[in-house]
Amino acid sequence: MYKYKYKVAITIVNYNTKDLLLYCLKKIYNAQISIPFQVIVLDNASNDTDDIEEEVNDKYPLVEFLKQPTNDGYTKGVNICAKYAQSEYIFNLNTDAFLDKGVVEQMVSYLEKNPSVGLIGPQLLNFDSSIQESTYHFLTPLLALYRRTPIGLLPFAKKAIDKFKMSDWNHQSVKEVDWVLGAAYMFPKTIIEKINYLDEDMFLYLSDTYFAWQVWLSGYKVVYYPEVKMYHYHRKSSQNGFIFRLLFKKIYWIHIQDGIKFFRKTWAKPNPHQ
Repeated sequence: MYKYKYKVAITIVNYNTKDLLLYCLKKIYNAQISIPFQVIVLDNASNDTDDIEEEVNDKYPLVEFLKQPTNDGYTKGVNICAKYAQSEYIFNLNTDAFLDKGVVEQMVSYLEKNPSVGLIGPQLLNFDSSIQESTYHFLTPLLALYRRTPIGLLPFAKKAIDKFKMSDWNHQSVKEVDWVLGAAYMFPKTIIEKINYLDEDMFLYLSDTYFAWQVWLSGYKVVYYPEVKMYHYHRKSSQNGFIFRLLFKKIYWIHIQDGIKFFRKTWAKPNPHQ
């Protein structure tokens, strides 16, 4: 008997982004995916959870809708979806990442043809069709300091940040990279089971980075795959212009705490992608 009911599960963790979620689901079903798939949405105790559930059930009755009574973190939400999935592959999407026809099939095909690859990310585009940064070298405490303080404006720091973001590369070819942005990535379910799921010590940030670290550590590759393109509504503030305002935001401190946890896990350890 075949182990999995579906070829791929598209998993989405939602928190207070109802409109984006509904548009994301619209794009999924408009893509007319030709392989067996399931869609799992986990709502992380949004302010309007019941309204979201009702609208999703009404418009997209095939979606499997899960609800968390409290927001215990994005990372835990990804894990819950992955454990629930009855599929060979898992395609985890943020609510602000939108796929088009053929995207899912192409990514699955690549993974099937390349069993040494444990994690794959598509090329992400801004809405003017410019390429969005989504591939990186592994983060260090010094780079984090440059990216989150005015030091990042200095020439030597800018050079280090550009190297971290792989800015010297045109992002037009398939390439092994340290890690890919977690807005949209696909992996075999066996991979996440092998590493015992994402590390929930990190509430929201850098869980995608550490996931890639663990994939490399397990002997598999992380690959950027620009043959597939997706639009991503990437919302971000300037790393320097809003620094003092950010100091008073809870989300900023979550970022700091998750960063510290990541560095504790990777401190003085060799880059597993060598």
